[in-house]
Amino acid sequence: MVAALPAIVADGSDVLVVRWLAPVVEMAGSAGDVIGFDRGFAGFGRAVRELRRRGYDDGVLLTPAFSAAWLLRCGGVGHLRGTATDGRSVLLRERVSPDVLRPHHRINAYKLLLDQDAGGEPRLHRLSPSPERRERWRAAVGATRPVIGIFPGSNAPARRWPTERFAAVARALAARGIRIVVMGGAGEAGLTALVAGAADTALDVGGRTDLADLAALLSLCDLVVTNDTGPMHLAGAVGTPTVSLWGPSDPNEVRQVGASDARVTGAVLPCKPCRRNHCGRRGRGTVLADAHGECMRLIEVEAVLAAVESEFGRRPARA
Repeated sequence: MVAALPAIVADGSDVLVVRWLAPVVEMAGSAGDVIGFDRGFAGFGRAVRELRRRGYDDGVLLTPAFSAAWLLRCGGVGHLRGTATDGRSVLLRERVSPDVLRPHHRINAYKLLLDQDAGGEPRLHRLSPSPERRERWRAAVGATRPVIGIFPGSNAPARRWPTERFAAVARALAARGIRIVVMGGAGEAGLTALVAGAADTALDVGGRTDLADLAALLSLCDLVVTNDTGPMHLAGAVGTPTVSLWGPSDPNEVRQVGASDARVTGAVLPCKPCRRNHCGRRGRGTVLADAHGECMRLIEVEAVLAAVESEFGRRPARA
């Protein structure tokens, strides 16, 4: 969603988006209406009725799923443009081959889908979190500086660095007097508690932030250590530098570009890059005895701390 914002804002059309992501589009200040919908059968029906009430003729699908195309067609949108993926070609009037998008960073790929100029380096749309939310989270974080955020979760297990290594990073940074804030989505409170528990003064906000709160909190951090996941892009969108951990994914396609980013990639393996959310490797690995999740497990704590030192040490604290 964050990567799609430059194309969405430039286009100015109405945006249909799952409701929990709607605050991201609203923070971007797009000219079009933001129409939130809920997942599930009832939410699908309400979205169909709203689309029919508004009477759209044309739609562009930024997601590759069949369900997105089916929702818009059921909502009366006759002319659909999108990637010919997930068996939905029959529903599209304009089919875009995924091979056309693959060489591009995701930001520019979304521009291509909206028939915009995708030349040049990808640029992220800057988000401005609510001042009220920023002040509320500033009080929760306290006046201690510097502040480093840690986001140890991911919806894709294949892109998740081992929890105990995030804990080791939190412990080492807290020992230097750095204020650690551990963040996570709904359902990740157990994960964030394990990481925050390794650092005596860490603030654990796992499961306590919606996206608008998360944006405000990320904007208060001097640096964020994160897996390749959505909050990595959200941090860049609010101007916060990141140290990002890359196992299977291709940074050329999905790296964050809104702020400086020190990427820790681990070893080169024959299975990389990989777009799978779950690692399917079994047996002996290329380097390790166990192949499962090898790309992430080959990223060492010392390499991440060195990247933090390099990125964080040369930066003034944020206001």
